[in-house]
Amino acid sequence: MVDYSLQLLFDKKALREVKDAKQRIMLAKPVNGESPNVIWLSIDPFQSTEVTWSEEYGIYASNAAFKHGANIVKISETGVPAQDGAFYTLTPETVFEGPVSDGSVPRGTFAAHNHVPFNADPSLTFGLTQSALINQEPAERKPISATPVLATQSVTMTPFTYVYVWLQSEFRSETIISRIFGTHTVAKFGGGVNDITLQYNAQLGKFTPRDE
Repeated sequence: MVDYSLQLLFDKKALREVKDAKQRIMLAKPVNGESPNVIWLSIDPFQSTEVTWSEEYGIYASNAAFKHGANIVKISETGVPAQDGAFYTLTPETVFEGPVSDGSVPRGTFAAHNHVPFNADPSLTFGLTQSALINQEPAERKPISATPVLATQSVTMTPFTYVYVWLQSEFRSETIISRIFGTHTVAKFGGGVNDITLQYNAQLGKFTPRDE
């Protein structure tokens, strides 16, 4: 299990301006190589904020509409960690069963079948969840992705270790977004990079490596 740590820093003047603007730190993660479409964590900024997490995921289902600004309310979820390289099935009773491995799902990828009948719900939103600690306070099983899945159909989800970071005032955690509104920075974890420190640069309006 790999552990990651992201340190986010503000100087006093920049922090005061950000708080006066009622902005928060947004974190999001890409899945399937696409741009993030869910705000994973929305954080009230401090001069120093540390976010830590492990590469463990769960799978959720929600009846939230797949649209910008929709809040994800989970109706079912697997245990954590879910097994990669295997399928889970959401039963007509909206309970996840599994995992079942038949060799069709590669390692590092999570998959689910939607067996909720069409007449009960034509489409549900599926995605991955991941927990974190924010200054040692737990944020449990927060969605990191969202995909509409029609009744009887399936979804595969491959998470990436990169984290997108930006400031925004509009949304909170567990919100579906159509795109990132703000100047974002990508913290490129993985490949031996487990710890990253970023400093907010008020002139650029984004986070930059601390030594820049």
